[in-house]
Amino acid sequence: MNFLTVKRISAFLTRYIYAVFSCLYLFLVGFLFEENRLFIDHICAHFGFAKKTPIPIVPTIEMAAVVSEDIPIQVREPVDIDGNISLAEIAVMSKLVKRYNPKRLFEIGTFDGRTTLNLAANAPADAEVYTLDLSKEKLFETALPLEAGEEKYIEKDASGVRFLETDCQQKITQLYGDSATFDFSPFFNTVDFIFVDGSHSYEYVLNDSKLALELLRDGQGVILWHDYGKPWWTGLTTALNEMYSAGKEFKNIQHIQGTSLVYLVIDDSRGK
Repeated sequence: MNFLTVKRISAFLTRYIYAVFSCLYLFLVGFLFEENRLFIDHICAHFGFAKKTPIPIVPTIEMAAVVSEDIPIQVREPVDIDGNISLAEIAVMSKLVKRYNPKRLFEIGTFDGRTTLNLAANAPADAEVYTLDLSKEKLFETALPLEAGEEKYIEKDASGVRFLETDCQQKITQLYGDSATFDFSPFFNTVDFIFVDGSHSYEYVLNDSKLALELLRDGQGVILWHDYGKPWWTGLTTALNEMYSAGKEFKNIQHIQGTSLVYLVIDDSRGK
């Protein structure tokens, strides 16, 4: 056994012992903290144990019934990365913006700003786009639990990098905060189009969806959700299923076929 082999074994044993004591802490005391419970979810997923995937029950509507093919749109930053909505979803979202001509738009969940940029590019010239994101410094200080796997979308150097220094930046205002504690009151009853794409945990989806109703101008406008039906975002699908089943404000939500988008239009006459 040569020196390098001994050195590698010694380094591994050091990490192994550290990991053992870390696990003892995690399962005896550490589970009391939210960030550690998220890590336990990751361990379960790594070893093949995942949360039961809810069956989507929100009614599906064909894409052509939502937006027509002849609506002209701008598509900015067409290449998507992990965490972005798909190109087809960008097109649907942009056509909805073109169809309803919102003057004030609010996005919950900025990430890299690709969606923000496309919202702004297709909104009227005098439109205002506000986008709210959780800074990485607040990752472990959220008022509600996050969904397992969301940390990587929060732990980034900056929010909205893909709309910076573009011709649309002047339309966009970047906001920071936890949507469960952020003061939305200045925006209540002033927003025409809302894109809900923040935390996908059950608790946050319910919270952000109720906020969206308060944001709508005179209770009218468009609300759009992302990632419905995806097996790794069980909290979001469960929340939207429950909202639909409750048969109240969200009884008319619809899942757009071929996408993971769910949308609600209140007073559809404005877009006809």
